[in-house]
Amino acid sequence: MACTKCNTSNNTCGCKDTPVAVPFVPQCPPDPLFPDPSPCSETILDTCVKHRPNYTIFNALNSLGFTGLEITPDTTLEQVYQMLSLNVWDATCPCPTDLHLSYLGTTAVVFNWSDVLSLGNTYRLEISTTSDFQGGTVSEIPDLTGGSLTVQNLTAGITYYAKLISVCNGNDGSTTATIAFTTNS
Repeated sequence: MACTKCNTSNNTCGCKDTPVAVPFVPQCPPDPLFPDPSPCSETILDTCVKHRPNYTIFNALNSLGFTGLEITPDTTLEQVYQMLSLNVWDATCPCPTDLHLSYLGTTAVVFNWSDVLSLGNTYRLEISTTSDFQGGTVSEIPDLTGGSLTVQNLTAGITYYAKLISVCNGNDGSTTATIAFTTNS
């Protein structure tokens, strides 16, 4: 059975997660934070729902007990989903709720996020080939500022897991949802 709203017959994942196989006319305004040349989006209850196919949120909905997360009128559904999937939450040292890949290649990726920390605080990106960040290949990139990072020298065709940790006054604070992605082969 085809997903008629998304113009595809691929049923391996949900209709909102499948890229469109034919030229697409967006049903809702494009999201400038997440440009995508072939988005799959639909309007649900007057909200533009768009999922980028180059990563998934791992261990989703593991932060249902956290309090103090603020949802504002401009919060996207993707950000809400990431809020519900945070690994650690500390209101005094928040983390972004929009960690995503803007580029996925064979040996490199570009991470983007909204910079939410005050001056003097930093982020640390952790990338691993295991979801628990304990075994396999684990890399830490400390002292990050701003909202973008290019990571190179990855292995083609390998699944990686990544999370961003906010560091305030030298101490770990909140940790984003873990995202999983597989480099192109």
